[in-house]
Amino acid sequence: MGTSAAQRSPATPEWERVRELYRQPNPDPGQVVGTIVQALDAETRAQMSGPGVAVCLDTLLVGSRQVSQEGLPQYLKSLEVAEAGPPVLSLASGLRSASATRIALAHATSRFAELALDALAVTAMEAAAGDQAGGLLNLDAATVEANFGGYASQGCLWQLSRAFLGHDLDRTFRYFVSRDLSDFVGTSSFPNVSAAQRFLDGVGHHCRNTTSVLDLAPSEPWLQEVLAAPEAGRLAAVQEFLGQMMTQGLGLLGAGGTL
Repeated sequence: MGTSAAQRSPATPEWERVRELYRQPNPDPGQVVGTIVQALDAETRAQMSGPGVAVCLDTLLVGSRQVSQEGLPQYLKSLEVAEAGPPVLSLASGLRSASATRIALAHATSRFAELALDALAVTAMEAAAGDQAGGLLNLDAATVEANFGGYASQGCLWQLSRAFLGHDLDRTFRYFVSRDLSDFVGTSSFPNVSAAQRFLDGVGHHCRNTTSVLDLAPSEPWLQEVLAAPEAGRLAAVQEFLGQMMTQGLGLLGAGGTL
């Protein structure tokens, strides 16, 4: 399956069942997502946790570890990010830029890697904000450092990983839906662009909400150990972990939130 944003979904009976849902009144985001899961072939599933996506997760987790050890100012300096503007934006843009560079150097560019870059930035901002998301741009460097670095120092890297998975699946399933949704704008199901956008928002929310129940806590000791290893050996391990998370997440989405 190609991943061009302009490409329609494959002409298979499984994807036709997805498109049939768009023709029905008030299509349910959860049902659409579950039907898409059933339509995904093995190659696409593998690409969803491919090297480029793993780089994004690795950058996020290692970033938390380094911020906890070095402090935010030193970490931003290592990313060659100027400490100008809101610290939370500096952190997110620095992580995204670092990941994009690593992906390019590894020749791991793909549509799913591009989606993961967006998921990385959003996850980082959410993690850095903690419970103060309403005042995101007003957070000082000390707060951002404590919140983001705290995932590593407090043994919560599994939660950061889960948050990344949720945002990544959010963007990935929006992408899957948007490939065909424009064909149905102007129908009774999606009378206008606003209605289509609300449906996409519902798809994203369903992905994040459903995967938020995954219990990855047993992976924490392993994550802490792996992230201390050099990049060459670490990235393959992170990709394997990502693949396991993705399998669990798709299992939940395909089963309607229960396994």
